[in-house]
Amino acid sequence: MTGRPLFILLLAMLSLSLAGQEKSFTTGGFVRGGIYFSTGDYQNDINAAFGDAALTLTATDNLSFKGIGDLRMRWGQQFGDNISSFMLQEAWGMYYNSFMSISAGKKIIRWGKTDIYTPLSRFNPVDYTFRSPDFEDAETGNLLGEITFTPAPFFRLSVVAAPFWNPSVLLIKPITLPPSMQVALPEGLRTGNGYHSWGVRGDFTFSVSDAGLQYYHGPDLMPGLSLVNADYTNPLQPAISVEGVPYIITSAGFDFETTVSPFVLRGAAAITCPEEEKEGNEEVPFRQYEWVAAIDWTPGAIRVTAEYSGKKVLDFYEAPYDPLIGTEPDMQQLAELFNTPGFDPVEFTRLQIEAFNRLYNNQMHEFYHSAGIRMEADLFYGRLIPSFTAAWNFTSKDLTVRPALKFKPSDGVTLSAGYEHYHGTKGGLYDIIDDFMKAAYFSLRIDF
Repeated sequence: MTGRPLFILLLAMLSLSLAGQEKSFTTGGFVRGGIYFSTGDYQNDINAAFGDAALTLTATDNLSFKGIGDLRMRWGQQFGDNISSFMLQEAWGMYYNSFMSISAGKKIIRWGKTDIYTPLSRFNPVDYTFRSPDFEDAETGNLLGEITFTPAPFFRLSVVAAPFWNPSVLLIKPITLPPSMQVALPEGLRTGNGYHSWGVRGDFTFSVSDAGLQYYHGPDLMPGLSLVNADYTNPLQPAISVEGVPYIITSAGFDFETTVSPFVLRGAAAITCPEEEKEGNEEVPFRQYEWVAAIDWTPGAIRVTAEYSGKKVLDFYEAPYDPLIGTEPDMQQLAELFNTPGFDPVEFTRLQIEAFNRLYNNQMHEFYHSAGIRMEADLFYGRLIPSFTAAWNFTSKDLTVRPALKFKPSDGVTLSAGYEHYHGTKGGLYDIIDDFMKAAYFSLRIDF
């Protein structure tokens, strides 16, 4: 169902459900204009320019029912393509009482207590190429149902099921590919056998600490690249077709949060296991362990969040070839390979695609270590909000730096300016994307 009919249906359902009750409707939204200026070696000086608007509706009877609708519209250009979109960010209804709640619709669910690194987030797809000074705008929501039970004040059990696959959008979407190569990336709700997912999470709340346990089964939010066809009739200009496909995983993990004044300590750990064998399936990643340690500190008007993330890749072996996307081929080496008796160019291409999947998923090495920091200040009674975010992968050498400044000259008006910087070693993921992702931006937003 498209955005407009679904939003109209939501309004009708909210009205009918609240008929005859003490109801409350709250409307709001915003209008915003923004522009991104490329600072990398990109073909267009204007990286993105857009005008967008949002209309939100919250309805409740303040007793047992709540509904939320968030309609988004955007016009402009991004990475040289015209944009004209009309979509629902969220649209869901909920019935609740003191023991349980039931909700259904398009909803954003964030699992996990960590912030910069989120190994437990399984139902929240993200468009990593979406240009917005408010990074949560890149969250696309999922069509799902959720039931929660609260049998005791200290315990809550959540069960979530999604009938479709709504994949995240990979950072490589704007890459300019050779004329002989085609890459089809999936976007939006996808139907088919095996595309449904479900998960269970238990949250424990105590006096100075919280903890959670969770289990997930279904397609990973990230699609994997799979070889569709490789035609080497003309070895100098082969025709290669690649598509993004789902792969099923089982994931289990836990997290916690506790207060040791003046700090808040957080941690998380997860194990992820693909259902299919990796051998012969280039889109399927290795099994892996991930762990995160985090600390929050709020001295006065400043909040500091620091996180460390580690990973161990199981059943690891070295990639035999370099990734297919984002690397300059060594023509002499290719000539030697093609002249080797028994050489299979199609298998060679498949292994190159597997290498790129490993590069994107940080599985080129057996161990990975990363650290991130976020600092934000609330000055002049919330009128001026400077922030700084940086993340560094010690293993892959990928660096992200995001300074930003928000100024609110009056109620409902926000001026935003900032810079997004990406840097990586030659052949690394951030070396591939930095040309089109590095940009300075400015935006004006008016809330109502």
